[in-house]
Amino acid sequence: MARIRVYRDETDGELFPEMCIRCGAAADADVDLDVNFAWMPGWVHLFIFMGLLPWLIAALILRKTMRVTLPVCRRHRSHWRNRRLYIGLGFLFWVVFAIALAIEWRDLPEEAASATPGFLVFGGLLWLIVGLFYVNGAIKPAKITDRWNELVGVNKDFAREWKESEPEPEPSKRRSRRRDYDDDE
Repeated sequence: MARIRVYRDETDGELFPEMCIRCGAAADADVDLDVNFAWMPGWVHLFIFMGLLPWLIAALILRKTMRVTLPVCRRHRSHWRNRRLYIGLGFLFWVVFAIALAIEWRDLPEEAASATPGFLVFGGLLWLIVGLFYVNGAIKPAKITDRWNELVGVNKDFAREWKESEPEPEPSKRRSRRRDYDDDE
């Protein structure tokens, strides 16, 4: 999979090639998706060791978002929705299961009481591992700044077309301060 950089003025999707960003097939004109991408530096997750509140504050302060309209084929129009559903509904299931287990713990038969915590731990870990693979296989931002969004997991043909259609960068019109001082003398 490839990587592309989308600048803020290109996020409306009009400049993208008419191909699916996921598989490279012809994109359907009526299936362009508005996707909200969010990113924060990886080191923010170290705050979790200080507690949930410091992590949440750091995540809210350093989180960057960008909405991009992406061309997709009919097969991949649910690319992001399926991943969100897997994570959200899976998390909800494990939380409800743990709460129900805590409520009904005393009424469980002895055999079930000894097997259920193992199911909770190993089932939850399996869900988490599968979720990590599932989410890491998605098109996602490698970095978002105020000016651009760098997407990874993009189809190679789409990335090649996108890079070929990019205009050449204009030379910088900024002058250095040293030159300004030399001109005054």
